[in-house]
Amino acid sequence: MKKEKLKEMPSSFAEGAISILTILETGSRPIEEIFLSNPDKLKSDRKISRIKRLADEKNIPFTFCSEKFVEENTVGSTHGGLIAVVGERNYVPLEKVFDKKDSFVCLIDGIEDPYNFAYSVRSLYAAGVDSIILSARNWMSAAGVCIRGSAGATELVDCAVYDDKEELVAFAKKQGYKIVCADIETDTPYTAPVLKKPLFLIVGGEKRGISRTFLDAADFTVKIDYGRDFDMSLTAASATSILAFEVLRQNKKG
Repeated sequence: MKKEKLKEMPSSFAEGAISILTILETGSRPIEEIFLSNPDKLKSDRKISRIKRLADEKNIPFTFCSEKFVEENTVGSTHGGLIAVVGERNYVPLEKVFDKKDSFVCLIDGIEDPYNFAYSVRSLYAAGVDSIILSARNWMSAAGVCIRGSAGATELVDCAVYDDKEELVAFAKKQGYKIVCADIETDTPYTAPVLKKPLFLIVGGEKRGISRTFLDAADFTVKIDYGRDFDMSLTAASATSILAFEVLRQNKKG
């Protein structure tokens, strides 16, 4: 297994049946080759059998390998002896993201590690986010951690990449989106009725927070109140989960 410090490095391997099956079914990334260390699982595991059928249909090589090969190329321990060499994540144009008139779009600004990123995306997807915006440098390159940590959500949700912060917020506003940032320097609680769609929510990482460009462009800033005095920030994953499900609550119909 890779050393702990290597878990944040770019990885071209997706790990485990759920991750690989999700990629095959969504076409979120190209798959170059799939490896399985235990051939008996083709008969005993339905997910792996389905993966083999889909791989054959798509002309993707399906190769038997040693357990050592799998261990040398994984960061987790729940891969079940199944890994795949994958390419970069496919992205949608920003125009497609903001073309929808009743959507929930989210950007996580300054997130520090791939696990926090993956858990954040998992919560966003569960809460019904329509699209996620990423910077050009993002954790999607750590495929093994991100796909597994998000339970496949990184491959299921539409993702777009921005190049310029000012252009991004200007475009969102032009399309009628309200920009809301999470920031401690405000008196507005996150439960205030400001999270209605079309919404562009921006959440900051716990160390660097949200960039000044985004804060200055916000229509509203909201904060998550604590139950006691506590000087530390929530993890990005925790803050994102709380805010995402508040968006869900405020936009429920009926």
